[in-house]
Amino acid sequence: MNERLIGLTCSKCGNFYRPDEGPYLCPECCGVLETLYDYEKIEKFEGKDLWRYRQLLPSSGRTNLLVGVTPLYRSDALNEELGINDLWVKDETRNPTYSLKDRASAVVVVLARELGCKTVTCASTGNAATSLAGLSASEGLKCHIFAPKTISAPKLVQLQAFNARVLKIDASYDDCYDLCNRFAEKYNWYNRNTAYNPYTLDGKKTVAFEIAEQLEWEVPNKIFVPVGDGCIVSSVWKGFVELQKIGLTDGLPELIGVQADGCKPLKESFDKNKGCERAEPKTLAGSIAVGKPRNGFMALRDVRNSKGKFVSVTDKEMFEATKLLGSTTGIFGELAGVASVAAIKKEMENGKLDEGEKVVALITGSGLKDVEVALKLFEKIDLLEADEGKIYEHIEEISTNRRGR
Repeated sequence: MNERLIGLTCSKCGNFYRPDEGPYLCPECCGVLETLYDYEKIEKFEGKDLWRYRQLLPSSGRTNLLVGVTPLYRSDALNEELGINDLWVKDETRNPTYSLKDRASAVVVVLARELGCKTVTCASTGNAATSLAGLSASEGLKCHIFAPKTISAPKLVQLQAFNARVLKIDASYDDCYDLCNRFAEKYNWYNRNTAYNPYTLDGKKTVAFEIAEQLEWEVPNKIFVPVGDGCIVSSVWKGFVELQKIGLTDGLPELIGVQADGCKPLKESFDKNKGCERAEPKTLAGSIAVGKPRNGFMALRDVRNSKGKFVSVTDKEMFEATKLLGSTTGIFGELAGVASVAAIKKEMENGKLDEGEKVVALITGSGLKDVEVALKLFEKIDLLEADEGKIYEHIEEISTNRRGR
């Protein structure tokens, strides 16, 4: 363990635990735990990957795969399309298994190795699963995945390529989550489950560190974050709070949590100023189709503390954002991964976002991981005969249509 790690506190009741006590959740109230570091002892960051921030991570180890250091882009074309002046896109599809979840899995596999655990596990609709499987393979660990029946074929293929032990269960993600926890305890597997293993938040918070550093320590006005369980949005907040504590930044961003219209329990809870509610997922955006947000309490707390809010977007709006992002930046995100861009577009159209604000859109996962959904939504491409005249006619037709658009 990192010597700068002081301990863990419960997000609900505030109980404190030493790192060597090692509970997953608070034994008193089952609240999600948060790490505390000796912020006065943090020195200059050094290195070229996620582990450059090891002073604020639970372990000083590192992974064989390169995780983090994903690009932050400013696209003139995207800014112009949306009518905004200072929008930046954080491209997390550039991680080893093509999603932000690699940041959490990197920390988990290093800790598992240090603790002498040879098997790790998690329940996931896909991205956390493929992430854990890929990072585990790189570290020589066995990996058991509890996947719901809705997992996409590309993500399932990824799991098989990484030689994960896949348990595809005729159940929802929430049911798989509970089953995974029970079997992890039974067999003493190291558990990566989101809002269960407190150190996953630390891995994910490094995306906030990178955003700030890539903006030369200038804090953006708003960060739009796709939200399912609520862990990523809380980790972004934790990251910026810690940067302020150690004096690298001045100020904090507003967090805009983005949910699907067909599954928005946190938005409804936020709008009603209530505790975390539940919903029946009815969306094609699988990565944020979470009816029972496991990190709901913390996510609601952090978005409120940031003076931000939750918004929701339709599947159609996410699909349009997929095309918009791809055509202006060359980044192909999955529906859930581009929910941030869909929300920015919606907020601009409704006059709820100032064109002069510095805004960051978090793109959390690659469209190649959910290509089945994309195939259903994109127009079918006609098969052309190998006839020069007909090909010429087709080129003229599509050129005219695009000019007209």
